Amino acid sequence: MRWIDLKAILHRNVSGLYGDLVTRPTGKAVRDGIEQALAESEGEQVAVIDFSAVRCLDFSCADEIVGKLLREYGHARYFVLHGVTASHCEAIEHVLERHQLAVLARDRDGRIRVLGPVSDKARRAVSDLSDRRTADSDEPADPLVLSTDVVHDVLEELRARRLVQRESQDRTSVTTE
Repeated sequence: MRWIDLKAILHRNVSGLYGDLVTRPTGKAVRDGIEQALAESEGEQVAVIDFSAVRCLDFSCADEIVGKLLREYGHARYFVLHGVTASHCEAIEHVLERHQLAVLARDRDGRIRVLGPVSDKARRAVSDLSDRRTADSDEPADPLVLSTDVVHDVLEELRARRLVQRESQDRTSVTTE
């Protein structure tokens, strides 16, 4: 797993005192730093991008960073956004909706959620999986109260969107750390 600290990238690529991700050029500079970190960690499938030090994130930076990273690398990597706030989520959700993308996010209290357009059943499944950490695809989760077939379909949707990983033929997990 590759941990990517946006504070360090901001310090290196933009300014040491900067904690805001605003303007498209700033977003591009940060994305370039993230892409460099991803290139250095080739072979690792999970990238955690730490937003903890980011005070403000505007729509253009969210698009440059999250939107473009998911479009470019989302087919080959799992991404988790760590330390996001409600205002970060607002900008990121806007971008994800526009591009029909989804990503896992962990807020500063440690709660896991899906950002982007997914079904309500998929959202509930991620919540349940993050609480349990893994699930059997042939075993309905009690809080979901879904049939085995529906659970299987929901897990397949989540796997296809690279929001959960298959551990084995029968086990799936939410990768968040």
